[in-house]
Amino acid sequence: MYKRILVAMDSSDLAKKALSKAIDLAKLTNFEIYVVNVIKKENPHTTAQAGEIISDAEEYAEAQGMRVETFIKAGEPPDEIVFLAMDKKVDLIVLGSRGETGVRRILLGSTAQEVVRFARCSVLVVK
Repeated sequence: MYKRILVAMDSSDLAKKALSKAIDLAKLTNFEIYVVNVIKKENPHTTAQAGEIISDAEEYAEAQGMRVETFIKAGEPPDEIVFLAMDKKVDLIVLGSRGETGVRRILLGSTAQEVVRFARCSVLVVK
């Protein structure tokens, strides 16, 4: 069974659903949950927005009786998610199937696809 779960968060409803799914799994056993938000370009606006996303995730987890360790990383989301998963030796990454939409997603490829491709652990993609 899983001992460490990493949840990738952005402001999308699917990311919130991914956090909820991870907490449901955590309630079955006693394991650690890490939450990460990755910002591509660090500036006061994106840093503040990331802080809000992380704060909301912490509040939601606490309301469910769970504690989470949180991270804000700067860089390419798939890379930072996979690197943090390796660093923390997570057993499972949980993330939403879509965050980016439209042409940007088509041109860049989705974060979920890249994480599934490069992660060394299991990945749960939530729809």
